[in-house]
Amino acid sequence: MKRKVILIAAAILTLSITAGCQNQKAENLPKESEATSGIDIKNETGNQSKDQVVSNSEKEETETETETASSGDGDSSGLDVKPDENRIILEQSFHAELGDWGDVRFVSYAPAAGSDFEDVSFYLMKNDKVVFAFPYYGENNKTDQYAGLFDSVESVAFHDVNGDNIKDVIVIINYITGAGPQGMEPRPKARIFLADKKGFILAKDMTDDVNDHIEEKDMSMGHIYDYLKNK
Repeated sequence: MKRKVILIAAAILTLSITAGCQNQKAENLPKESEATSGIDIKNETGNQSKDQVVSNSEKEETETETETASSGDGDSSGLDVKPDENRIILEQSFHAELGDWGDVRFVSYAPAAGSDFEDVSFYLMKNDKVVFAFPYYGENNKTDQYAGLFDSVESVAFHDVNGDNIKDVIVIINYITGAGPQGMEPRPKARIFLADKKGFILAKDMTDDVNDHIEEKDMSMGHIYDYLKNK
């Protein structure tokens, strides 16, 4: 009986020591090891963590660069566009006097080799630097929703089409639709950019009107001028 009492006392003592060690171990756990699943991590001041702040800062810089790239404010240091000389369509790139821009080079810029449905781009350059990027027609400069595959720039003209005595820009672009018996034959579409104080805007309604009412076989600068003049 005496031996049984001693064994029970020893067992109770062992359990007490073990529980005490576990409590001490739990109390010594570093705060950083606490679970954060499903919780936005904040720093000590309650602000966003450093990684989140950097991410937001980079996002703001990207948005600023995107807005600047099409601002057309004439400041050559404001654009971070470096055209690949091999993609410049030389036969459809010209020097011209365009409003407040003065003597600039209008550049037709082909899509990158192997790109899927990328459209042609247009720039104004001065002193070998891009000073204005013309707005895209398709979202993300893609053609799959409205034209097919880019083939070539057929012609470019600088002509006042809205009667404000400032030269606008008209281009005729060829696309391959792949539809119908003549699907692989290039089909022309006009695009019109109207000059304003900040640069050029895409005259989408005017562009669509021209493309809807001038037949492909008659698509030329002369027919475009005549059609718009009689509107």
